[in-house]
Amino acid sequence: MQKKLVVVYSRVSSSSQNLREQLDAAKKVLRAKNINEEDVLFLEDFNVSATKNDANNRPAYKKLQKLIREGKVALVIIYARDRVQRDFYEASEFNELVNLHGVEVIYTASDEIPFNKNSSIENFYGIFSQQEGKNIGRRTQDAIKRYPGKVIGFERIEETLENGRTKVRFTSDNDRSNIIKLLFEEFSQIKTKEEFVNVLAKYGKKLSGHATVMKILQKPFYSGHCLTDYGYDELDHVEAIITLELFEKVQTILNKFIEEYNETVSRAKNKVILNPICGVCNKKMIFKKVLNKPAYFVCSSLHKKVIVELDEFNKIIEETIMKETEQFILKEYESIFKMHLRGVIDNLMHQKQHKEHLLKRSMLSLASDFNLKYEKLKLVIQRTHSEIAEIDYEIAILQSLKDEIKTISRIVQPALGSLTKSEIDVLLELLIKDVKVHQDYFEIDLYSLVKEKGVG
Repeated sequence: MQKKLVVVYSRVSSSSQNLREQLDAAKKVLRAKNINEEDVLFLEDFNVSATKNDANNRPAYKKLQKLIREGKVALVIIYARDRVQRDFYEASEFNELVNLHGVEVIYTASDEIPFNKNSSIENFYGIFSQQEGKNIGRRTQDAIKRYPGKVIGFERIEETLENGRTKVRFTSDNDRSNIIKLLFEEFSQIKTKEEFVNVLAKYGKKLSGHATVMKILQKPFYSGHCLTDYGYDELDHVEAIITLELFEKVQTILNKFIEEYNETVSRAKNKVILNPICGVCNKKMIFKKVLNKPAYFVCSSLHKKVIVELDEFNKIIEETIMKETEQFILKEYESIFKMHLRGVIDNLMHQKQHKEHLLKRSMLSLASDFNLKYEKLKLVIQRTHSEIAEIDYEIAILQSLKDEIKTISRIVQPALGSLTKSEIDVLLELLIKDVKVHQDYFEIDLYSLVKEKGVG
């Protein structure tokens, strides 16, 4: 009979971590049990986050599960529960698997509770693994705030200490750090929107654009602090470029203008009647509102930029609709639309009656011979119910379309010259299918009336 395996499973979430601590703890257990390392299978998931990857996306852990299911494992040595389970459900699955196949489990971390074969108790521990996973995520984000990879204006210096650990400190680079200091000082004095725009434009040329400048202004790292749930924490390993007082003063000014900017963007978006399509790549154009410039739509997806200002766009499509409505009398079209819709609805009603007749016949057949015909007729009845529901849905859509025709008639017929802004908006929504913007003209596609009409 083939001897069962002893398996050591280890996992770390990122490439900046190492497996040494987990492997050293496992080897102590092997020595205590007089197990030769050469007889042990070491399975390792390196740079594999459990919070981002379920069990199927952790290759070594998936192999461990397969070996256990095949009855090939006698003992599994793991550093801690959170190495193999990310939540209560994965804990339940693992515990059921090892208990079913009689696998011994040893956790090696000094503060880890020993494995319990009572599934209810062990599954309870899985809840703590789930919470610990969330805590790790929070600690990771906090570590990034305190020890980021690169920060504009700083040099990141790493020193290896005698005990082998690494010490990280940040010093100003005396180049961009001086520019950033001037940026904060100048920004703290602004009072008007024009000054706000001018400062962003001025320093944007020196610091990779105004978007980067905005991020710098909101980063407490430049004051040698990081923001936590409990306020600002001082960072002893960071050489501050500005004071915390200056940073907080800038935040007060910045928040005021950000709020005003967001309100401006919101007002501009409320003026958007519809989103145009790029005439080059047929993709929806992107709405933009930058600083003190007019709002606009733009597309530059692997082609020469196509751009149009929002106000110009709205003006052209409104003028086009008004011209088009002057060229036809809706009453002449309304009777044709209604006749066509009536014919389609009548056809659907006929189909529905036929399906309902089939449904009744199937129900009667089922009632007369339930045992023999149940499974077969069950499928027929379910399918027929579904088909009737689909017909009802189509009829509802067509009835809605009839109501839209009435709406158009009520809006257009009275007096085109006295239409209100809201009535024009409704008319645009009902009549315009889409608008394509080209480099030097618009292509407006109208529902039912005029197709592919170009307007310069």
